[in-house]
Amino acid sequence: MTTKGRSRRLHNTLANYGRNIVLIGVVAITFWPLLWMFGTSFKSPHNILGSGLNPFPLDFTLDNYKYAFDTNDTLHQLFNSAMFAGGVTLGQIVVSVPAAYAFSRWTFRGSGLLFGACIMTLSVPFVVTYVPNFIVLSRLGLLNTFVGLIMPQLATGYGVFLLRQVFRSFPSSILEAATIDGAGHVMTVFRVLLPATRSSIAALALFVFINTWNELIWPMLVAPDTSMHVLTVGLTQFASAESGTQYGPIMAAAVLTVAPTLIAYWFMRNRILAVVLDGSMKG
Repeated sequence: MTTKGRSRRLHNTLANYGRNIVLIGVVAITFWPLLWMFGTSFKSPHNILGSGLNPFPLDFTLDNYKYAFDTNDTLHQLFNSAMFAGGVTLGQIVVSVPAAYAFSRWTFRGSGLLFGACIMTLSVPFVVTYVPNFIVLSRLGLLNTFVGLIMPQLATGYGVFLLRQVFRSFPSSILEAATIDGAGHVMTVFRVLLPATRSSIAALALFVFINTWNELIWPMLVAPDTSMHVLTVGLTQFASAESGTQYGPIMAAAVLTVAPTLIAYWFMRNRILAVVLDGSMKG
């Protein structure tokens, strides 16, 4: 091997090591708060104050979780969060699939204008619509209800746009063959498109579920009644009631709040990676 070749190989090796070190650093910075939160939730008050930044508990205890469950209505809030996030996720999938199919398969007068209007909604943050949505729900008597929480988020331009791109990339010959075999649009969607694009739909469902689960201001505004509190609102109220000094129970409540989304991502990670890799290869 020539000197130039050895120099290039050494340069590539050092570059790879440098990239790996940077990636490890980014992962450590991102993961450290979660690790510290999880470890602190199992620490005694004395251990919390004396362990500094050490995330690992020296005297393992479940008292923080017991205190969080006894003081905060965690199970009921977990049910409310599941109803809220699950309802929004299911609703957006039910609305986005037929809309995306129509935009991907049909060309009619004004279709481009309608799709453009749908895409324009992506530039409008949901927080901007809080006040008008609150007024409408108040006049309809839907405050402190799951319908009021879910209904304004049933349609999203992001879901329609994502699935439209997925459906457009699907081989048209297969859809034409299904039509020749006598399949209508409904059967084509349910028997052909959905099974073939389930990874993309699962990825969209997970994104919507996580974003909805982590919402705070909207459920706090529309459902302020204690019986309608979701986990994020309950965690905020619990931390305020404890004056921010009961670090162990607060961290335990925080773990209970983020655990469902982490578990959901863990079981869906293969589908998410498949969608990301498929999109990068097509791009």
